[in-house]
Amino acid sequence: MDTNNQITEEINKLREEIRLLSEKKESDQGAGMIALIKYVTEERERTEKLLMTMAEKIRRMEGRQQLTVQEPNSENAKKKGFEEIALSDTDRMIIEFVQTKGLACADDIRDIMGYKGRNAACTRLKKLCNEGLLQRFQLGHKVYYRFDAGKATNTLIISPPQ
Repeated sequence: MDTNNQITEEINKLREEIRLLSEKKESDQGAGMIALIKYVTEERERTEKLLMTMAEKIRRMEGRQQLTVQEPNSENAKKKGFEEIALSDTDRMIIEFVQTKGLACADDIRDIMGYKGRNAACTRLKKLCNEGLLQRFQLGHKVYYRFDAGKATNTLIISPPQ
């Protein structure tokens, strides 16, 4: 809280300067300068209050984030050492297709899912790869994905009820 004390001291110095300038009142320029210094001081106080509020909110959010990272969602998963990954029906279907076929590219996923373009298929495959469920590799100009059973051994895949 050293910065708070420094800011408070600086504000007090500015108030003292304003008081001294207001006693002199030699000309209209002096009065304008006094008004300007007073405005700057008040604005600095408002900014400091806003920054303190924001810093407190950030601290609270960081505390909540640490709690969610430290505590797994399910007690069973915690006991068995599993990491839970929630999958949509579409992602589950993609995983099953890749498991049965062995290798799949975005064009394969586009065909089975009925997508018009490859972007949606690529995005889903990349997401599953980032979650550690698929392994990505390139053969020629195409990128292929396969189910990575080694990485998925400590993963509990949860899909919504059908």
